[in-house]
Amino acid sequence: MPPRKLVIFLVVAVLAALPFGLGNYGYYILASVMIYAMVGLSLNILIGMGGQISIGHAGFWALGAYASAIVVTKAGLPFLVGVLAGGVVAGLFGALVALPALRVQGHYLAIATLGFALFVQQMLFEWESFTGGRQGLFVPRPSLFGTEMQSDFGYYYVLLAIFLLLAWIAHNFAKSHTGRSLMALRMSAVAAECCGIPRPKHVIIAFATSAFFTGVSGALFAHLLGHLSTETFSLAASLSFLSMAVIGGLHSRGGALLGGFYLALAPEVLREFKDAQMVIYGVLLILCVQFLPGGLISIVDVVRSRLGRKPLGTP
Repeated sequence: MPPRKLVIFLVVAVLAALPFGLGNYGYYILASVMIYAMVGLSLNILIGMGGQISIGHAGFWALGAYASAIVVTKAGLPFLVGVLAGGVVAGLFGALVALPALRVQGHYLAIATLGFALFVQQMLFEWESFTGGRQGLFVPRPSLFGTEMQSDFGYYYVLLAIFLLLAWIAHNFAKSHTGRSLMALRMSAVAAECCGIPRPKHVIIAFATSAFFTGVSGALFAHLLGHLSTETFSLAASLSFLSMAVIGGLHSRGGALLGGFYLALAPEVLREFKDAQMVIYGVLLILCVQFLPGGLISIVDVVRSRLGRKPLGTP
């Protein structure tokens, strides 16, 4: 078996065995890891491949969560249909948000995506007849084939399967002509366009695909949480997602998974520090950018380079 496939097999085996021996709260944490890792995959596509910045992904997350909850509770459709609907709704809004990205870049684009996230949060808060407004919206437990999953133990494996599916899609997307074109545009938009790569089309695809992944994550999060409140989808959530992607690794599917573990476990590990938590998060982010610009996923390659060996995956 090739080394890369062996590593993937071992990682999947470890993830499948993780829940055993944990309590209900442990199942919830692991389920959160998978949900955050899906957002990490979305940022891997948008920032890692496309070079487009976004600090408004909490808006897509909220749209996916509320869309799925409304489809399931008000329309009476199955859980998986609601998850798909959440992804589609977020993807459509992602395509719309991509339009400003055709004219602005850098911090101007970051401000535009931030405005979108704030707009979505306020809209969901004010639209009480549809979203529950300040009272929130109750979401039923996920169910498959008529069986409701009361425990997060079974739900974790559903999330793991969906994460692996999205990771496989992201991997193939990166290897596709569209993915390679996005990476060419990230390195030099002028050179790529001179080679016949249309920037507007690819930027819209990057935003829509990233938003779809985030919407699916939001929909799955809604059914894990059981109750939606607009306070959950604040600016802090968007900044946490961006920090997670940077610390895990923006250019790797494995980095998205490590980022998911970081975002889910860091609050538990740092719970005793209370008000100092945000300071510690900031210090960790600065240290990662300074010493591990490739994220936690690059630790192995950094160690191998210090030992004079080639990075993994190189001939």
